[in-house]
Amino acid sequence: MPVSRNDEWIQLAALSERDEIFFTPEFLVIMGELGWEAKAFVGHLLGLWHDPFEHTLDYWGNAKVTRDQPGKPDGDLEGPQDVVEHWATIWAGKGKFESPTHQAGIGLGLGPEWYRDILRAKLVSLQIPKRLLVEYREALKSALPKE
Repeated sequence: MPVSRNDEWIQLAALSERDEIFFTPEFLVIMGELGWEAKAFVGHLLGLWHDPFEHTLDYWGNAKVTRDQPGKPDGDLEGPQDVVEHWATIWAGKGKFESPTHQAGIGLGLGPEWYRDILRAKLVSLQIPKRLLVEYREALKSALPKE
């Protein structure tokens, strides 16, 4: 079924009054039981369905060339979030015809701050129909080894 304006849309993350990025309560209700796998899913949405992007939100405050978002990410799904600096520094130094293609930038001389802020903006603007989140969660749970 195609997406519809009649779907129940879930905002994945939002900015607090202090500009910290948090996953929304609605997202946590649906995806929270997945723990790190929920963050990996969002990382894929920010990048590509490519393994390295599942680590886009594995950030604990070790940026070298860009400023961090307010808050202290500690890896907790319910705590402040930020995106890793890794992709921003790679894309900033690359043109649009790079190989492998997931490392290509846009070749306009924009710095790592710009790329990292684009990832943050994507994070706080993502909305997904609830049914797609539930379908993903259930598919992942059935694929995980039974305890």
